[in-house]
Amino acid sequence: MKLLLFTILVSWASAQKCPGIFFNYRCYEIEIIKEGISNIHQLVFNDNDNTLYFTFDQIARTPSRALGFFNIDDESAGVIDGIRNATAVTIDKRRNRIYVGGSDGLFFLHQNKVPEKLPVNDNIINLFFKDVVYFVNRRRQAYKFDYGNVTPLQETNGEAVDKLIVDDDNNILFVQNRKLFRVKIGTRAINTHERYIVDVLTTDYLYKPYVCATSGVYVYNKYKYALDKVANIYDLRELTFTKQGEPIYAVVDNIVKLNYNPIPYIP
Repeated sequence: MKLLLFTILVSWASAQKCPGIFFNYRCYEIEIIKEGISNIHQLVFNDNDNTLYFTFDQIARTPSRALGFFNIDDESAGVIDGIRNATAVTIDKRRNRIYVGGSDGLFFLHQNKVPEKLPVNDNIINLFFKDVVYFVNRRRQAYKFDYGNVTPLQETNGEAVDKLIVDDDNNILFVQNRKLFRVKIGTRAINTHERYIVDVLTTDYLYKPYVCATSGVYVYNKYKYALDKVANIYDLRELTFTKQGEPIYAVVDNIVKLNYNPIPYIP
């Protein structure tokens, strides 16, 4: 497995004439920070304590899905119990609050990483936070949770949703059967980007939207209403960013961090 990952990383680097990974017009050094994590579902980074939170499969346990954490500073790691089939995780950066979704609904983590149940009783498979909590349930329906109130997401009403994000221009980007769609908040005019086969949707610290597809990593260009390619990286399971814009992603069964290397790009 390590040989396979090394081969993938080298092929990405050589394709861009960069000794590491070329991402978003910058060259980065590769650091594998965690290995042997099975099937990561969602991944977020908390800059307040330099800790990654991720949901993953525990093959030897039932229920199998769990919430894990890894601190980049001291390399401490563990599993947070109390959430059955934890599948989704997101973060309210301003309030420093981690939200987790599972078979029994929505939870948030106290500072000591103890989960507390919120008044959402649904089987949650995907989460995103921007001003409010957005969630997708196992029936592929999208909702908002805002200060105790649960309401259907009107912009996607009637559409099957697998995962979604909200960007810095109030666009909702969502995936349906690995196809990408986009709708402006407050409207019902859904646009398609069907030529992309999508695995991951995410945003950076400023809610700039990124799309991980089978053909590479793209950023949504709100001026051209199109996707601009920013990296030749494939088969990502999840992607998140530090406050400084450094990518952290899951590939195969590893978590990789890209550290900025200020060398000039050679085209």
